[in-house]
Amino acid sequence: MSVVMDEEIKRPFLTRDADVQPHERSDQDIQWTRIVELEMVPHPDQPRPEITEMDYGMVRGSLRMKLRAATAGYILRQWSVDCSPDHSLRGYEFRLWLKDHLALYGVKNAVLAPGYRSPDQNKGEQ
Repeated sequence: MSVVMDEEIKRPFLTRDADVQPHERSDQDIQWTRIVELEMVPHPDQPRPEITEMDYGMVRGSLRMKLRAATAGYILRQWSVDCSPDHSLRGYEFRLWLKDHLALYGVKNAVLAPGYRSPDQNKGEQ
């Protein structure tokens, strides 16, 4: 089964007899098949980290999540996780900090994560 789009991409329709092309398979999408493990901790600027630990059900002060690379940047933005290497984002919305920003290396949509800078960007600033 395949999805066919008309010229204006306004009216997609399914064709039941069309084969899925090899490059259209989900196992060919590296960002979709890659799993990243992220460890988040209470933001160092939070005055009561124990409250954040309770709110997020943290174990030993951290929350570990395994996410598909294709969704990581979106989820970190939705959760307002400070992904800067030096926890430099300020504001009450940043209750969590990504402990190891290098865990996002190679994640294409990491640019959506608040405060994230690729290691290549960091080299240019030195």
